[in-house]
Amino acid sequence: DEMKEFFLFAKEVNALVSLQRSLESDSLVSVITANDLSGVKLIGGSKEFRSALSASSQESAQLYPATNGPTLLLNLPKLLSALVKLFTPLFSLSVKARLRFEQGPLSQVTSLSQVAAPGAQRDEFLQQIDTLVY
Repeated sequence: DEMKEFFLFAKEVNALVSLQRSLESDSLVSVITANDLSGVKLIGGSKEFRSALSASSQESAQLYPATNGPTLLLNLPKLLSALVKLFTPLFSLSVKARLRFEQGPLSQVTSLSQVAAPGAQRDEFLQQIDTLVY
C-alpha cells in the first residue's frame, strides 16, 4: 500500500503542476506517462511493484481524469512485446487510445538526469515523445 500511495502522490503532484500550467498558459496541459520497461521480467520480479503500479493507475484515472494523457510503455523485452502484439487487438478502443507500445525512447538513458537537464539528449527524447504522441 505504501508504494501505491507513493505513485498516487506522484500523480497528484503531476496533476497540480499540469493544472497550474494550464491556468498560466490558458490552454489545457495533460500529463504523458512514459514507463521504460527495459529489463522487466515476465517471470519473477516484484509482484508488489506491478500491483501497486496497476492499482495507482486505476485510482488516478478516476481522481485526475482531466490531466490523463496517453501512457507510453517503452522498450518492452522481446517476449513481452510479442505477447502485447498478440493481445492488443482484444483491448477496448478506450484502452487502445490511451496506451502506446514503442521501442526506442529512453533505451540509451541510464539516468533520468540525462534528459532532465537542457541538452542534446533531452532534445532528442522530447522529439521522440512528440513523434509518438502527436
